[in-house]
Amino acid sequence: MKRIAVGQLLQETNTLNPLQTTRRDFEIYGLGQGDAVMARYGDTEELSGFASLPQFLGEEVEWLGLLRARAWSGGVLVPGLLAEIVEAFITPLRGHEVDGVLLSLHGAQAAAEDPDVTGFLVQTLRRALGPQVPLVATLDLHANLTRRMVQSADVLVGYHTFPHIDQVRCGQRGARALAHILRTGTRPQVSAWKMPLLTNTDGRTTDRGVLAGLWRELVAAETRAEVLSTAIYMAQPWLDVPELGWTLYQAYLGERPPLDPETVAQTCWQTRAHHQTPFLRPAELVPAALAIPGRPVAVSESHDATNSGAPGDSTLLLEALTKTTIPEGGVLTFCVDPESVKRCFEAGEGASLDLQVGGRIDPYSDPLPLRVQVHTLGRVAYTLSGHGGHNLPVDMGRAAVITAGDTTVVLVEETGPGSSPKLYEAVGLAPRDFKIVIAKSPEGFRQDYEPFAAGILYCGAPGCATPYLLEAGFKSASRPLYPLDQIGEMSQALWAGELRT
Repeated sequence: MKRIAVGQLLQETNTLNPLQTTRRDFEIYGLGQGDAVMARYGDTEELSGFASLPQFLGEEVEWLGLLRARAWSGGVLVPGLLAEIVEAFITPLRGHEVDGVLLSLHGAQAAAEDPDVTGFLVQTLRRALGPQVPLVATLDLHANLTRRMVQSADVLVGYHTFPHIDQVRCGQRGARALAHILRTGTRPQVSAWKMPLLTNTDGRTTDRGVLAGLWRELVAAETRAEVLSTAIYMAQPWLDVPELGWTLYQAYLGERPPLDPETVAQTCWQTRAHHQTPFLRPAELVPAALAIPGRPVAVSESHDATNSGAPGDSTLLLEALTKTTIPEGGVLTFCVDPESVKRCFEAGEGASLDLQVGGRIDPYSDPLPLRVQVHTLGRVAYTLSGHGGHNLPVDMGRAAVITAGDTTVVLVEETGPGSSPKLYEAVGLAPRDFKIVIAKSPEGFRQDYEPFAAGILYCGAPGCATPYLLEAGFKSASRPLYPLDQIGEMSQALWAGELRT
């Protein structure tokens, strides 16, 4: 029987968000150590896929739980939290020999002390394990691969879908890769090719985007027995850190990777100026939505996307909505505003009061004064499956449903998925009943809303997840980097290219 160390650290960092991520943010979504890693969380997200390891291996497995730490997307980890997390991963390994390690990580995570949390963790584990113990980690498609990650892990396995709906399959692919190494004793060759390319999600989904054909090639290549992993990591674009950019990663047996790295990189590079999504400014949004027959019109509030780590309390679109008459059911949106939630609970259902809504964390907008009526007090808690999670318990705290004119706002205490209609359904609201429904998600919301939406629109404005990357004010990213710099050839970026040295 093989003893396998297993752990999870998931949080996507948005360095533009001034609100840092604390231990409590992880406690909300689940902290577990030891046996609890698989016993309590073994049917969530990539851990569900890891549970298939005995089938791939052909024998039972003894799990050594390290740490399961999950938080929603947000700002950098507060000082000291990284050290606490890494120590929790390392402690169970002291005095225990393991045959292999399976980790579920995000890959685009930063802390106050280190801009590369994933690289630091994997490097630290590698030093503790020594060179002989195989280590396989799964990553989000928007991971930002670094040299530390590539050099410290035997295999990195990434999502193949955006919207992200393959968390379990990704975990299974990671388990398959580790099983291969354990069965054969053979470590794969690795090719990791960094591109000096940064894009928002504009037209780059895996099912229908400009590179959908290339994604099909990557997925097909990994079905070959000699290929353990293939993926393109498109990088979280609101992560201002060194080595930021796209990466093609391949782990394989033999002399050459299944796909030629430079050819694939050039294919990606040729799409660098591709713009498919017509982003509307807040003032343009309502007239465009009203021109679409039927309801609801699902709107991406991309600049304040909590799925991208924005605070969820921008008032730029909210102000435009509350100033407009919106027939056919009005508009439904949400705002992360614990102070306003507190005031609504103090006032009680049915009360009318003046609130300063939102704009407390978002550095690009101000609190919006509104005269509101409190309709319902409750809690937003549900289980998320699909884009953004699998069997993931979500708790966004207490909630207050308020109205201001034709606008209904769900005020919540905590950040959480901005892509799922379940947020609204948790407090008894049906998105289908409204003319306009806001999703704080750049693209993944389409997975849940498109089946019943009369139309899809995208709103763009200044914000922590603005689609206008030239407005984001990058300071730490390696340069030159497109589109921050107008470079004609990737070779001009001497910091990019092959990562494994």
